[in-house]
Amino acid sequence: MEIKIIELEADKVRISFAGETHTYMNALTNEILADPAVDVASYDFRFHFVDPTLLVTTKDGADPVAAIIRAAKTIAADCNDLIAQIEQQ
Repeated sequence: MEIKIIELEADKVRISFAGETHTYMNALTNEILADPAVDVASYDFRFHFVDPTLLVTTKDGADPVAAIIRAAKTIAADCNDLIAQIEQQ
């Protein structure tokens, strides 16, 4: 996965995700929104041939990049748990 930080401020980040689809962007956005420090998390596909852009804004000086990292780690842990459960069957 390739990302490009388009905009970075203390309480806002906008990142482009090369080649990603609604599937991953939906999961990531939903997990980010579960974070109480997050104010806004949304992604935009302006056109089908343009990479999606994720926007995250936070409350009370929370780091938006840290919120993304926490969400990605949670998704990874959920996937690892699923793999372990399937392998046990």
